[in-house]
Amino acid sequence: MNVTAIDFETANQSSASICALGVSVLEDGAIEQRYESLIRPHPSVGRFLPGNIRIHGIQPHDVAAAPEWPEVYAAVAGSLEDGSMITAHNAGFDIGCLKAACELYGMPVPHLRYFDTVELSRKVFPRMEHHRLDNMCDYLGVELDHHRAGSDAYGCLMIVVDVMNITGVYEIEDLLEQCNTRIFEL
Repeated sequence: MNVTAIDFETANQSSASICALGVSVLEDGAIEQRYESLIRPHPSVGRFLPGNIRIHGIQPHDVAAAPEWPEVYAAVAGSLEDGSMITAHNAGFDIGCLKAACELYGMPVPHLRYFDTVELSRKVFPRMEHHRLDNMCDYLGVELDHHRAGSDAYGCLMIVVDVMNITGVYEIEDLLEQCNTRIFEL
């Protein structure tokens, strides 16, 4: 089974205000696809807050000519809807963004199975003080341009790859069971 890591950045506190998406896919043991796109938020939630800009550096002018969610989703739907196991670091946030953006545009919300690499990290590396994405990537030696959606999705996927290599378990459902990590459904 493929594993697809996703990461969203938002313009403000609204989950639907997505302004960037990163996707990385682990297919047959190799990272096969990396995708990143800026996204022009829907006009109803398109206001950029200074706090969000400080986190990810994306400004309104950066997304002025970017595609909106339906066009971006069309480009990544195959990776999300092909039966892959989806993952994200703090998955509740990213899955919430996906759901909110689909609902805002009147698009069907895809049925997904997903897990959270924060939970996986806590199970496998319990002695670490923090399990934030940047801490995990530093610990595992994964280069990360934090809060760049493509890099964050790749970093998340590399946590999964490293845990597979540490445990010797390469089937994702077996790995999650062995590491006592929950699988959720959307």
